[in-house]
Amino acid sequence: MLSRRLFLHLAGSSGFSIAGAGLLGCGDGAVGVPRPARGAGAALPDDPTKPWWLRQDYAPVEESEAFDLEVVGALPPALRGLYLRNGPNPQSGDSGHWFIGDGMLHGVRLEDGRAPWYRARYVQTEALGQSGEDGTIGPPGLTDHQANTAVLHHQGRVLCLEEVGVPYEVAAADLSTIGPYDFGGALQTAFTAHPKVDPVTGELLFFGYGVLDASVTLHRVDTRGVLVRSEKIPLKKAVMMHDFQVTATHVVFMDMPILFDIGLAIEGSAFPFRWAPENGARIGVLPRDGDAGDVRWMEIDPCFVFHTWNAFHDESDPARIHLDGVRYPTMWEKDASDFASTGAPQRFTIDTAAETVTLTQLDDIQVEFPRIDRRRQGLPYRYGYALGTYDPDGAGKVPDLGLVVKYDHQTGAREVHELAPGQELDEALFVPDPGGKGEDEGWLLAYVFDHADNRSQLLVLDATDVAAAPVARVLLPTRVPHGFHGEFVAG
Repeated sequence: MLSRRLFLHLAGSSGFSIAGAGLLGCGDGAVGVPRPARGAGAALPDDPTKPWWLRQDYAPVEESEAFDLEVVGALPPALRGLYLRNGPNPQSGDSGHWFIGDGMLHGVRLEDGRAPWYRARYVQTEALGQSGEDGTIGPPGLTDHQANTAVLHHQGRVLCLEEVGVPYEVAAADLSTIGPYDFGGALQTAFTAHPKVDPVTGELLFFGYGVLDASVTLHRVDTRGVLVRSEKIPLKKAVMMHDFQVTATHVVFMDMPILFDIGLAIEGSAFPFRWAPENGARIGVLPRDGDAGDVRWMEIDPCFVFHTWNAFHDESDPARIHLDGVRYPTMWEKDASDFASTGAPQRFTIDTAAETVTLTQLDDIQVEFPRIDRRRQGLPYRYGYALGTYDPDGAGKVPDLGLVVKYDHQTGAREVHELAPGQELDEALFVPDPGGKGEDEGWLLAYVFDHADNRSQLLVLDATDVAAAPVARVLLPTRVPHGFHGEFVAG
């Protein structure tokens, strides 16, 4: 029988926050990149009876810490703060799906050109260590989840996110868990793993959805950190809605056909979601101060988008909104373990006057983990960053992750940093230079696992010259398993 805790995670599609979509095979127009040979390092944890997310460089690790880390190269003195990345790391060593492991934070402190410490700490949630608990199916609980997907730093709080429930707050000083954070009881829905902060007003916007309720609720938090508005919007069906976007004046929702299937859940499916193109797909546009009746829905061809870069109004025609993301024409056609689909960068141009949506493919390589300079959130932007993947050996397998890609939307250029053979990375996060003026003046930070050394490092690239050699590498004492999304807490 499906456990209650497993149901909670499945109900919230907890971990489809990183490359569950982005780790899908190349095909259908995507250009494969030759895969380099892996390094011949020490043997990784491996048990062929276990699924891939519990083996080798995905296998869970124990909590650890280290001090005065070795730095290769030179860390910029202006790069001062805490780099954090969240991800699944089942405390029991076992889980029914990659996306339902216990949340573990991996953090590196940077200051004055040094790396004083590294810590790997579990988020101490109500569900910690209990993902395999037997029990009956029950309704999702807003604090009964693993907080394993993303991190948000807002109004002095560091929040660990998983879209099935409310955030868990942790202390930046040592990554200890403070507890669930629900804005003083004002938050009564789940909290997306992909909130947006308006760089002009400082407002935080996010949404929550539930698989047992065909709706999405938009929330707004003011600059005091107070939840001031919640607007519930009905949907046709209860769908997986992992990301959304915000412009200076509007909110963009993506109502796309991956549905939670309670029948599959009862049957014991490890991930009871299904591709349902018959449900249709549409994009909804809502004025930020509007109510549910003001949403304008525009039909599009069935597809799925897990992650987006940005959305903004066309400067020559404000009635047009450009939404940039990674689009998959199909998803899980066989079942939720089918990772053979291909995603490519696409621009959805939404004409709110004509109520039409047109598509423009921005590139033909497979990418995921789209990131931007968040000071351009909701505004016209020039640069976008992503993780590029090597062509997998076959359909349904997880490819190596070896490229950092930079897009220049002004010139149309693509710049690539290719890792050394045997190295694989996770999401590359843009951190602006406090003294810089240009949009790309800053650094890209990402954890990289090196098979030859059997340990990980924090990679630091100059975002103005992505293809160049790394600015610095912070060598870690242990392996950081592949995970989800990161954050930089400056200061």
